[in-house]
Amino acid sequence: MRDVQPPITSDEQYQGYKLAAEKLTKVVEAREQVLFESRHNPDRIEAARADLLTILRKRQGILDAIKDYERLQRHSA
Repeated sequence: MRDVQPPITSDEQYQGYKLAAEKLTKVVEAREQVLFESRHNPDRIEAARADLLTILRKRQGILDAIKDYERLQRHSA
């Protein structure tokens, strides 16, 4: 359950993806806090879970693209 990101084709894109991953990690932390705070509210917890899942999927797609690029760079060196 990951969002697939376009492959990274340059070092410039690689740096952009790394920056995006850092930003999304902070967003994940905030969404985790909202989920934790919503644990006793059945109406809010499902929305908080959905929000967290959405951002985790996007972040994982970016992390996968970064790993793929790093692997390709190692093999082409």
